Amino acid sequence: MLRRPRLITIPLLATSLAIGLMGCEDGSSDGAEGVTRISNEYDTILQSRPIIREDRTTIDETAVELRRLATQADDLGQTGDAYAAAILAANIRSAAGAFEVDEAGRLESAAQVTRTLIRGLADDAELLASSADAAESMDPSQATLLLETTLADARARIAAAEAQMSELNERLEQARAQRDSRIERAGVLESQASERARTGVDAGPLAGLDQINEAIGFRSEARGQRIEAARNDISIQTLAPTIRVATARQDGQNEIMNRARESRDGVTDRRENNLAYADTLRRDVAELASSMLTSMKELERIESTEIIPRFQQAMNDFSGAADSARALTRGGSKVESSIGARTISGAEFARGRVAWDAASARNRTADLIARIIATGILTDDTAMKANLEQLIASRDEFLKDAAASMQKSLDALNNTGSRDETDAFITQRVQQALEGINGADLVSMADAARKTRASARSASGGGAAAGGFGTPAALAKFLSTPAVDASSMATYRSVVMADSATAKDLAEIFTAQLDLMADLLPAMTKRFGADATIAAFENSEQGDSPFPTFTVESVDGDSARLANNTMSVVAAKGAGGWHVDLDATLKSDPQIEMMVSMAGPMLKNMMRGLGEQFQIVAEEVEAGDFENASDVIAALEAKMSAAMGGMGGR
Repeated sequence: MLRRPRLITIPLLATSLAIGLMGCEDGSSDGAEGVTRISNEYDTILQSRPIIREDRTTIDETAVELRRLATQADDLGQTGDAYAAAILAANIRSAAGAFEVDEAGRLESAAQVTRTLIRGLADDAELLASSADAAESMDPSQATLLLETTLADARARIAAAEAQMSELNERLEQARAQRDSRIERAGVLESQASERARTGVDAGPLAGLDQINEAIGFRSEARGQRIEAARNDISIQTLAPTIRVATARQDGQNEIMNRARESRDGVTDRRENNLAYADTLRRDVAELASSMLTSMKELERIESTEIIPRFQQAMNDFSGAADSARALTRGGSKVESSIGARTISGAEFARGRVAWDAASARNRTADLIARIIATGILTDDTAMKANLEQLIASRDEFLKDAAASMQKSLDALNNTGSRDETDAFITQRVQQALEGINGADLVSMADAARKTRASARSASGGGAAAGGFGTPAALAKFLSTPAVDASSMATYRSVVMADSATAKDLAEIFTAQLDLMADLLPAMTKRFGADATIAAFENSEQGDSPFPTFTVESVDGDSARLANNTMSVVAAKGAGGWHVDLDATLKSDPQIEMMVSMAGPMLKNMMRGLGEQFQIVAEEVEAGDFENASDVIAALEAKMSAAMGGMGGR
């Protein structure tokens, strides 16, 4: 399942600005304090959610906490600023829905592995059943020829499986070795940092400054080592199920080869041996069918108790977000009504997407069951056929739900007080999604989607600008490296491609930090050096370097997906190399368009205010007003805090 970009920071930003715009009008002081408290707790919950979950077997309960906060916001709306509380509740419920969808998607990915294994068992059982039929009906010479072919095919598959297993095990051992080495290195660095820190403290604030700085450097490097070790853990966890699947397939091929070899030795004797072999194969078919049915029961349990309920809960969350936003459309200003209408539209669109995902999950299982029934390996497929009908009915209900939500999204957009080109573009995309749902044939649509992706890759490859990187990994590494001089900033902008108006708005969000620091970072680098500048940002209270770390999430031909802790983007390979393709990013998930249209204007307003503060600090750096880079960060944070207060922030 394709992972949709998560722009949680954008609705959070919209919430903060909405509080600033509305929280000081009619609400009481207690109401404003309540909005601030809930917003702060919302922020804390989002930031405390780990980017890399070490324990993948534990269900993430972040959505439960967010629903509790949303209920508090609803209660606050009864006594405080109803509009500020409403937009806060809507954003919190949307975030809860997004997290619930993430959990459902994670479980759905595991379910898809199970479906693949079941399909493999069904294919193997069908092959054995066909071999049994052949053994009963053909003469020994024909049977021998078929078995020799089966043996040759099985040997080829086993050789391929062994090569795959060797490669997977080598990658697994390499990842483990790298992880252990990095953890060991991190421990050494942390010990060195502690020793330097003690020496620096004992020497005093002046004499021990170098030791303290060395300790900071060691801790920073140790943190980097542990992050890389965590990534190695992700690789290990990703490889483990792949190895299990490969092992199962290899064992299946060995079983087929062993049975075929045994049959070959006996089929040349007489027809009775063929019949005996057929009986053996049919027993094997029965065992495979039994194993397959057991796996199907487990799949059905996971779907009925975990996956589908989470999709439904996410739909409820987005419905709740829309309900909360409706308060903005009743009795408020034009701005409030427009914000409410767009929020309702975005929530309903998200609900429709979740319903579509649920329908797709139902369809995948229905397709699997139809495939099993078609093999004819079940002695009684009555229950399986009944299950298939139920799945199809459930799928169609989700499709109807998706269409209804998309229509509500359109209706909400039509109620926007001040429509612009962005609203018109979003309306067109929602209409396209609605048309696709109304005419949905999921199987044929999957083929169409593959052709569309291939066409998009061809178009993006031929029309790329003359700048780029040799591989997706090289592009991700560059985007993760703070651009501290004019040259790297220019390169950064050149690899972020955007043609449409909405894509250009998204580009402004994507490069927002870069734009803020366009003068400050080069000034700091010239004055204090690149290493000291980067270290100052990394060791600030914000705890973030100027740019989040991007990793390569997937690669498909000339298209790839790069992700950090807040969003993921599509990268495309053009004539000059790999670049960020924001138009393709928008096409991969139209929900981003909703977020950009709602948060973009607010973000621009905030950036103008903060940009003035960054420019002032940059001029002070050039004037030599600071002794070190850390003093610059401290001054910058103070000015940012004052500016946010002036704009209604916390």
